[in-house]
Amino acid sequence: MQEPICQVCKSGVEDAFHAFMECKVARKVWKYSYLASEMQGVVREDIPSVMQSLIKQMSMREVEFVAVVWWEIWHARNKLIFEGKRVNPMSLIAKAQAAVEAYQRVHGKEQTSKRSEDVSKQDQWCPPPVGFYKVNVDAAVHTEQQLTGLGVVIRNPQGQVIVAAVKSTKFQDNVTAAEAEAVKWGLEIALEARLAAVIIETDCIEVANLANSKTSSRKEIVWTISDIHSYKEKFQSLSIQHVPRCCNSCAHSLAKRALRSSETVTWKDNFPPDVLFCF
Repeated sequence: MQEPICQVCKSGVEDAFHAFMECKVARKVWKYSYLASEMQGVVREDIPSVMQSLIKQMSMREVEFVAVVWWEIWHARNKLIFEGKRVNPMSLIAKAQAAVEAYQRVHGKEQTSKRSEDVSKQDQWCPPPVGFYKVNVDAAVHTEQQLTGLGVVIRNPQGQVIVAAVKSTKFQDNVTAAEAEAVKWGLEIALEARLAAVIIETDCIEVANLANSKTSSRKEIVWTISDIHSYKEKFQSLSIQHVPRCCNSCAHSLAKRALRSSETVTWKDNFPPDVLFCF
């Protein structure tokens, strides 16, 4: 028996994963979300399994946001299918964010108390082992201005920041490509600082997976991933790993700073007050 075809995009199997992640309505919505890169790396499987995977990778607030966006996507699909009405993706994301914030205001104190009892090292940034430096990288995107902000922060085994950097570039309409560019630039900054053994941390799981493999099927980032692979020969030791966003907050703050100022700057000391605040 032939499986039903999606009523919206007329392609793909009409199942929950397609509706929430693959359909043209869903893709447009996630494009405007701050979790765009994370959601692009989600592997196709049943939705409960997807949610279990996201719970392991994201903060609870991000998981709540995903659940609300899924509900909004489902509502938007029904509007389109049964009423012929299209919902603005940016408006949908704004509604989802407002819903999560309202929920947090009501239940925030209780959840904060519970989370504080369950905090583990996996929920916090951890210093690198002796002899290594940890390079946290991130990308932030402003779709309307077509800008990408890159942030890099390098810390030693004592947790001290030794280098911070920001850079703005043109957005190439692909969030994952921007995250890959952040990894590449972090490697360049580490080489400039003459570091021999580094651990790169990114909160984009797709880029981490591609950087640790030999090939990429994503044409828009294949050359960047190839450049990242070539850097492995320039370090005595290099590893690239995925971390939850809560462990990458400093690099994320710097990436957002790059968007605001449209600058490219590297600091090795005398960090400006607003950059110190990111740490």
